[in-house]
Order: sequence, then structure tokens, then C-alpha cells
Amino acid sequence: MSNILGIKAWAEPLRTAAFGDITGSLTALGSPYSHPVRVYFFTNGTDATIYVSWNGTDNHFAILSGNSLSLDIVANKSIDNGLYLETGKSTYIAYATAPTIGNVYLSVVYGTSDVTQ
Repeated sequence: MSNILGIKAWAEPLRTAAFGDITGSLTALGSPYSHPVRVYFFTNGTDATIYVSWNGTDNHFAILSGNSLSLDIVANKSIDNGLYLETGKSTYIAYATAPTIGNVYLSVVYGTSDVTQ
């Protein structure tokens, strides 16, 4: 098997938060990224607008109730040449108004040459 990095897409474990765990202050959604993130998919299954931040300080995206954000960050670049969300960083969330039902979900995909996964 070739040693070319990024020959296979693989997902990190799903990150999720229930409506009652989301606050008005930005808090980390699950654990930091374990790999450079190539594809990012955030779903707001609550009944409220959810703010998404990549630095824990500023709101970067407002995801309306029942909507999602899908980003192909790498856009067909190789593992060592492209734009990525950095390993060890997190996604932070906060509500605009308190949700009363539902969950939010974050799926991230990375590239790997590990054929055992």
C-alpha cells in the first residue's frame, strides 16, 4: 500500500450536545480535534439559533434552528498542501436564545494513510 497521506477519509467520533447542555456562553463542543480537519459538518437540531466559534471568543457562524453548516475545507488538496482546521483546536457553541428541545452535532473528517482504520 502506498504511503501517500490522505488516501483515505476517516471520521473522528461524533461530537454532540443536548439542548440543556448548551449555554449562552461559548463552551467547547466535545474534545479537541485529534487530526487536521478536512471536512466539517455541524447540524443544529435544536429549536434555537446556535452560534459556532473556532476560537472560543468570537461568534463565527450563526446556525438557525434545523439547519447545518457543511465545509469542505481542504477542497481537493493533499494532506501536506492545503487549508485545515488545526489538530488540538476545538469548536465552541453558545445559544442566541435558550433551546428547549433537540441536540447539536459535529462531524469532522480527516485524511489518513492508515489502512487498518
